[in-house]
Amino acid sequence: MEGVMPRFYLFGFDTLANIELTTSMAEAPSSAAPELSFSCLPADSAGRQGCTGNVLYLSKRLNGSGESRVQLFEESGTTWLMRFPGIADFFLRPGEIECRLVDPALAFMVNVLLLGHVMACYLERQGILALHAGALAVGDHAVLLAGHKGAGKSTLVTSMVTAGFPLMADDIAAVEARDGSVPCRSAFPQLKLTPEQLGCFMTDGGESYPRFHPGFTKLSVPVVDLGAFDLGPRPVGAIYLLERESCDVPVIERLPPARAVVELARHSFLGHMLERTSLQRERFAHLARLAQAVPVKRLRYPNSFDHLADVHAAIARDQKAGT
Repeated sequence: MEGVMPRFYLFGFDTLANIELTTSMAEAPSSAAPELSFSCLPADSAGRQGCTGNVLYLSKRLNGSGESRVQLFEESGTTWLMRFPGIADFFLRPGEIECRLVDPALAFMVNVLLLGHVMACYLERQGILALHAGALAVGDHAVLLAGHKGAGKSTLVTSMVTAGFPLMADDIAAVEARDGSVPCRSAFPQLKLTPEQLGCFMTDGGESYPRFHPGFTKLSVPVVDLGAFDLGPRPVGAIYLLERESCDVPVIERLPPARAVVELARHSFLGHMLERTSLQRERFAHLARLAQAVPVKRLRYPNSFDHLADVHAAIARDQKAGT
C-alpha cells in the first residue's frame, strides 16, 4: 500500500523505517508500537561532518582523505554518533537510529553499515552483547558458531541451514545473560557468501545475487533460497569456537569459564571499539556471566566439505546430551 512505512524485525526489535532496506527483512505486524525507529535523511546542504562531542574511538585504518574510516563520538548521555567520513553519520539514541547521508551516490552503504557496525553498537548500548558469530536453531535452543578468519564459519552455517537447521544470525549474534536466562535474538534473514561458497550449495542461479558491498566478493543471499529463518528468541544451548584441522572426526571440548571469557571477548564484534567507553566494565562483567551460564566449547573438525554432515551430527548430539 502506497505511503505505508516499512515495518520489520531487526535483531528482535520491531522496527519502523522511512526507507526500504535492500536486504530482505522479516516483516513485523503493525498492531503494536515499534520498539525501534530508523530514519535516513540527507545531510545538511553543505554535506559537512564537523567534529562533535567526546571522541570515543578513531579507527587506525584511514580512508583516501586520511581520515579514520570509522569514528565514534559521545554527543550526550543519551546520544552517540557513529561516523563514516564522506558517507554518513548515524545518531544512536534509545529506541532510535537516525542516518544522515552525506553522499547520495553512496546510498547503498546505508544497508551495509546499519546491519553491521551500527546495529552492533546499538545492541551494546542496550546491554546486549554483539558477538561475531553465526547462530542457528537446533532443537529448542540457539547454537552459536564463532571462528577467526579461515575457520569455515560461513560454510558451516550455510551447510547447517541447507540441512534443515533454521538460521538466526549470519555474522552478529545478539545475546544477553539476564536473570538466569541467556536468550539469543534473531538478526535478519540473509547469508553473505562468496560465489565459490554459494556454488557448493546451489548449482545455478548464484549469478543473480548482488554483492553485499561493491568492494567485497561476498553476495547477499536471502536465506529463504537455501533454508528457513527462525524469528527467535531462543535460549543459547552452547557457543562453539571453530577450528578446522587435519582430523578424521569432530572433537568437542568445553572450556573453563576463565578461558571462555577471554575467547568471548576476542569474538566480540566491536570489542576493540568499545574498550575505552563507559560500557567496557559492564561488558566484561556481562561476558563473565555469559561464560558461567552457557557452555563455551572448542569444536575441532575435519577440513573437508565431505565431513560437514558429521559436524552437524556432532553438534546435534552434543546439544541433546546437554539438555
